Amino acid sequence: MSTFQNLRRCSRRIPLLGSCFLLALPPLSAQTARDLIKDACYNEFQQRQQNRLWASQIQRRSAGRIYLEEELETVDGPIRRLLSVDGHEPSASERQQDDDRLRKLMQNPKAQLAMKKNRESDEKKVDDLLRAIPDAFLFEDQGNHEGLEKLAFRPNPAYHPATFEEKALNALSGVILIDLQEKRWVQLSGTLTQQVDLGDGAIAQLKKGGTIEVKRTRVSPGIWKTSFFCLNINGRIALFKPISKQRDETLSDFRPLAPDTSIAQALQQLTLK
Repeated sequence: MSTFQNLRRCSRRIPLLGSCFLLALPPLSAQTARDLIKDACYNEFQQRQQNRLWASQIQRRSAGRIYLEEELETVDGPIRRLLSVDGHEPSASERQQDDDRLRKLMQNPKAQLAMKKNRESDEKKVDDLLRAIPDAFLFEDQGNHEGLEKLAFRPNPAYHPATFEEKALNALSGVILIDLQEKRWVQLSGTLTQQVDLGDGAIAQLKKGGTIEVKRTRVSPGIWKTSFFCLNINGRIALFKPISKQRDETLSDFRPLAPDTSIAQALQQLTLK
């Protein structure tokens, strides 16, 4: 629709006609909805293979407080530095604690190596989940609105998860929004519809009712980044140890970085500010 916005004589009629046209389109079939999801997952996977690095600002909510951090992605994982707490400059102790954390990372090659291994492990898990999504769910089209296709999803009973992460994925139900022009994820909202056990619950367990919400934004042609992430899950590990994971983060001010940015270079940039 945006390509017609500069036309003067029909600028008011074209959006209305376009909306009527979209409303007249029949819903996607289940197979077509799955194909759209496959395309979106494929495009996401292709972007991930480019290994582009970005800087951003992250507003993180935790225990009733709001932390603003600057994050720089590196080839071995992201680095963050505290900018403010509840809208104010960090206190002397908060600044000292954050600077000490960064200094220890800079001086500890083992910690940097561990960060690299954790990043590689996380990246593999994300890639595996992207491959699994089209088969892990059954999809139902719920219509188009302003270029976004709304797809409801629920667990596919015929899917056999290979890992605990895939088992948790397969327990979600919710809604996905897809940008039809670029076939990219815009939003995912899901709820665990059943308890998820690892080792019959003896190793780990996620309770029913946990939620996840992810929003993506286009930062440049063909490049989309997560702009909002909210996770709220509860459970336990090793029979007795409770786990509670809550993440509430809003990301903005995305800026491209050199593709070979190292941990040392990112630390230098952050600590020199």
